[in-house]
Amino acid sequence: MDRSTGEYIEELIAAAQTHLSALRVVRRDERQTRSLIELEGRWGSYRIIISEIILAKDIRYAYYVLDVENRLVQGFDNTPDVQAVKLRYGREYRAHLGERVPHQHTATGDLSLTEPMTLSRFIDWLTEHLSLS
Repeated sequence: MDRSTGEYIEELIAAAQTHLSALRVVRRDERQTRSLIELEGRWGSYRIIISEIILAKDIRYAYYVLDVENRLVQGFDNTPDVQAVKLRYGREYRAHLGERVPHQHTATGDLSLTEPMTLSRFIDWLTEHLSLS
């Protein structure tokens, strides 16, 4: 990452403010070995939760959409998930347990593999799939 972690977080907040209403910073913690940012906002009637943990070599993320009753609509993350690891590696999944595999969760409980998610890609998904009303 060419810019500082603090600059990255500020840019992330600014981008989220551009697209989400009622945005608030739930948690921000910057340390030398890892930093994290948790945001919450609205996309129309949907509650949006954004979480990133910035490490030296990668970013752990979770982007979630909840309905008015706080039920999952769609979620994207790269947290270690046995089902995602099994989908990616098949019979050799045990050698990869604990590995972060980008995936999405649906309201029906389905899980599928995805490309790595960023805030920009998440906003694109919101724009394409959910109305603001």
